[in-house]
Amino acid sequence: MTSLSIRNLIVEKPRRRGTLTLVGPLDLDLRRGEILGLVGESGSGKTLTLRALAGIPPAGLEVRDSSGTYHPPCRTAMVFQDPMGFFNPRWRISRSLEEVLRVVRRVPAPVAPARAGELLEAVGLAREEGKLFPFEMSGGMVQRSAIAMALAVEPEVMLADEVTSALDPATRDRILQLLCRVGRERQVATIVVSHDLPSLAAVADRVIVLYGGRAIEEGSPGEILGKPRHRYTDLLVRSLPGRETRGAPLPEIPRDPAGDPILSSSAGGCPFARRCPVALARCHGELPDWSGEKNHRFRCFVPVRGEDHG
Repeated sequence: MTSLSIRNLIVEKPRRRGTLTLVGPLDLDLRRGEILGLVGESGSGKTLTLRALAGIPPAGLEVRDSSGTYHPPCRTAMVFQDPMGFFNPRWRISRSLEEVLRVVRRVPAPVAPARAGELLEAVGLAREEGKLFPFEMSGGMVQRSAIAMALAVEPEVMLADEVTSALDPATRDRILQLLCRVGRERQVATIVVSHDLPSLAAVADRVIVLYGGRAIEEGSPGEILGKPRHRYTDLLVRSLPGRETRGAPLPEIPRDPAGDPILSSSAGGCPFARRCPVALARCHGELPDWSGEKNHRFRCFVPVRGEDHG
């Protein structure tokens, strides 16, 4: 059963000299319990995509889909990069959970403490730890509590934005594994944004590579890491620490005087064409259609060949 199905999601910024497309058009289909990873360098549109899906885009931006007006799923929960923002610093963690249960899920007040304790245990915390204030917890404990807060609304879709970026490597892996485990166990369609491609690939069912707000490659983690086909994905994978052949550092994304990313997709071309070392003339004015198979597809006129991976 599909929890999320969106066609032509677009995030735009109206300007005097024309509308700037920051994300999209983007199609997304997500099954219950499926874990989808969104990867790409800073500025590729990952966080903006998540905020648009949640219905909380930054001020001044407009979100629409094929219907003309985008409405997020009624039960969508977002776990933000800074977990402290989830909590009232004057409340103990258990009180924050109980408040969500009472207000959002209409759980009777006498039942809410027990339900809050169950949520804490679901994310690997003891019920007694709910008596702590957020500032009394470690980073990993606060992030677990934030996941419990998201689960408190009984979401159909959960959106996690760089939830491990401020954690040490060991805690990072545990939190990522926890997030994906509870998503599968509770049949919550989950989208996870991360810069850590190898760690995300270890837990995700599917990965989408974003660049310039466009999906340029999509497939299983093994295909994306082992046989990237888009030139940008190939550079991204080859630049990972520990690879035998490291790609050259990627240059900064060009920006206009207003500070917005200059997306060549606005002119109809591949957004990576301006930085691609093998771009053709048509790459600058024409966005390729999807190529490849259903479980691994890409948009590139000059894809990386199979023998280049060996």
